[in-house]
Amino acid sequence: MVGDVNVQSYIWLYFFYGLAFFSLGISALQQKLRHSSEFPLMRWIHLLGLFGLFHGIAEWITMMRIMGVYQETDRFLYLVETLFHGISFAYLLSFGIALMVTDRIKHLNLNIWVPWMIFLLWIFFYLGRYYSVPVEPYGHIRLFGHVSRYLLGFPGAILSGLAYFVNGRQLRRMQLQKYARMYAGGGILFLVYAVTAGLVTPAMDNAALAARLPMEILRACSAIGITVLTIRLFDSFVWELQERLNEYAQQQMILQERKKTIRMVHDQIIQRLFGAGMHIENMLGNDPETYPEDLIRLKEELNQTIGEARIFLQSFSETSLVMEDFQDNLQNLIERFRLNSQAELDFEYHVPPMVLGKLSPEKSTQLYYIIQEALMNIQKHAGANHVWVEVSSNLQELAIRIQDDGVGIPIDAQPKAGFGLKSMKERAEKINAAIKFERKQVYTCVTITVPWEERKK
Repeated sequence: MVGDVNVQSYIWLYFFYGLAFFSLGISALQQKLRHSSEFPLMRWIHLLGLFGLFHGIAEWITMMRIMGVYQETDRFLYLVETLFHGISFAYLLSFGIALMVTDRIKHLNLNIWVPWMIFLLWIFFYLGRYYSVPVEPYGHIRLFGHVSRYLLGFPGAILSGLAYFVNGRQLRRMQLQKYARMYAGGGILFLVYAVTAGLVTPAMDNAALAARLPMEILRACSAIGITVLTIRLFDSFVWELQERLNEYAQQQMILQERKKTIRMVHDQIIQRLFGAGMHIENMLGNDPETYPEDLIRLKEELNQTIGEARIFLQSFSETSLVMEDFQDNLQNLIERFRLNSQAELDFEYHVPPMVLGKLSPEKSTQLYYIIQEALMNIQKHAGANHVWVEVSSNLQELAIRIQDDGVGIPIDAQPKAGFGLKSMKERAEKINAAIKFERKQVYTCVTITVPWEERKK
């Protein structure tokens, strides 16, 4: 009777456990904003979704095996269950690595080849042992499942938990305390899941089921908690979209104001200057004795024009620079380089149209001159055939990468005039930006990273 009660409890546990992760998978895969999001969790949420789908199905297969629904195919179901667990753990490890990898080494695609290389080795290990060691099939599959938990499940859950903590700290710096706490809670639940699902392996006999029931309840609770918190975190992505829409609306208002200012320049300042020119032409045909009076009127007209020009400049400089302005200015600089240089230039701009970050006019101006100096150095000294300029962003900063295949920066050129390195470093220091000069194989690379303006509470 005790065994029957325990089995019944396990059936319900595995049902809700599978349902929780399956729901997480469906919800995660339905998120359509991941390609344009600056949140790392959102960009890689499809990996967590695939983990949820495969893991949920695997747990339902476990539930059917406990129920004894298909006794004649139990061994096959056990193999499919273990294989689905392995695939799900590979996706979980891929998710954890993707969130933890920094932008500097993301091009290595560690989240792709590391987990799937382990997965392939796991498959080969099973096949080799199956055909070489005389053990009954259930023993092979059981060991097969335990190894997947130790090599894929445990490290994947640990990395995912740590990644939640790291991303939570980023949100805390952005004054998003509510979402930061939710990330921290998700991190704790993932660590609990790492211990209960990755280190402690399940068994199917009644005695083991009875002893493991508290651990299985804890594992199921951690799974449900991860699902609930992660789905609630999707609200932060809706917030991101709304925040971007608000920023975009403000940017459009700024652009409209600038258009009005330009019209004012045309309608008033240029018209006044045109009128002053006409006045001078009329003076030439007048009696020279009237020149003093004409010059006084001309001076008054020019003073009014200067005053309006000052108002225009003041209103223009006080307006915060939006990323569209920076992109336009940078595009013009790129086009000038293409006209004046024989080198082929590839320009990539990976900053969303509605970005959460802002650049002050001071930062954008200094960045512009740093990029200009770098391109001038390439044009004058590098003898490059190909130049690459890439601008990208994340939640914390704007990153600019300029690379060429020229002769490189001489070792003794550090602060030397003529290469402009000192000027570039000084400009970077003024705006609290980091600038790095590297020579890798036949390529010279200049990397500039500048933090966004701090978000006000």
